[in-house]
Amino acid sequence: MLQNKEWKRVKFEDFIKDFGIEVVINNAPTILYSKKDKEPEAFGSLVLFFFLVGALLIYIAISVILIPLFFNIVIFIIVLVIGSISAVFLLINYLRSSTRIKPKECWIEIFKHLEESNRSYYCFKYYPIFSGKAYPNKAINIIYKLFQEHNLSTTIDISEIEIYLSYVNGEASKFDIIGYFFPYGEGIPFKQESVGGAVWKFFAAEKYAADNYLATANWAHQYEWRYDLALDFDKLNSYAPWVIQRWNANNLKPLTKEVKSRIKWDLRGLSKSPGLEPWESDFEKKTIKEKKISKQLIFVEEAINKIIGKNQKIEKIKEIKEKIPEFEIYFRDLSI
Repeated sequence: MLQNKEWKRVKFEDFIKDFGIEVVINNAPTILYSKKDKEPEAFGSLVLFFFLVGALLIYIAISVILIPLFFNIVIFIIVLVIGSISAVFLLINYLRSSTRIKPKECWIEIFKHLEESNRSYYCFKYYPIFSGKAYPNKAINIIYKLFQEHNLSTTIDISEIEIYLSYVNGEASKFDIIGYFFPYGEGIPFKQESVGGAVWKFFAAEKYAADNYLATANWAHQYEWRYDLALDFDKLNSYAPWVIQRWNANNLKPLTKEVKSRIKWDLRGLSKSPGLEPWESDFEKKTIKEKKISKQLIFVEEAINKIIGKNQKIEKIKEIKEKIPEFEIYFRDLSI
């Protein structure tokens, strides 16, 4: 989304000084996320682990049986040590690959619209930060991780939720929620590869009533409502259990310009200011369509076209395994 000059960014410290931290914490959106949102598991390592452990047990059994005929303690120890180390390495590789993706913290920016008569408008832009993002396409997922490590310095995934409020000037605690605005992923299968171009949609404050939390709609961390999820029986059960994430003073943090610079904000395709103008008539009917592809994926696609070839479809890790060093060199030398 383009920058909206009608909004003015407010320093977090100044806002807290005037109104306190409670208004920010109390309005932070509670979200549901799936415990089955994970990085792809290295099943090959797990299979090899069990195969190797089985082979070691058979070797030990045969060695014990053959003790009266032939037994070399040096060979026995060498085989046992090498086999055990290899098995441990394979198990660690599997466990590391099976990393659960979950919210780590939530960043916030506060924007204010210039006062009109006795009323002001605020937008709290919340950025729930996930520990990562796993593309359903395992090959692209690996390439994307290489891009992040070399060019973004972190593999976190940043999602966005905007909450609009009105404030009656002079009444310190009189903030009224107008509604919520976020990329709406209702009806999209959790692992559907193509989720680009999601529509940002506005929902009135009443939608959040009766514990109707927001829930992650898919692997790209777009959102839908808890009641939407309840009606999607396949998604609800296939990706259970679902965990409630609430925010507090320890995990809710202001987003600073220094942080934006460090994580290369402009490359992430995130908005620079609120997308709606709640002081305008019919503002709630406005929708904003996300770009079908972010700047990050543009760089990834360019790398694939150059190293693998144009119009070459890749899905499995083995299809790019030998090319990984080339991708690392490409991203390391990329000037962005």
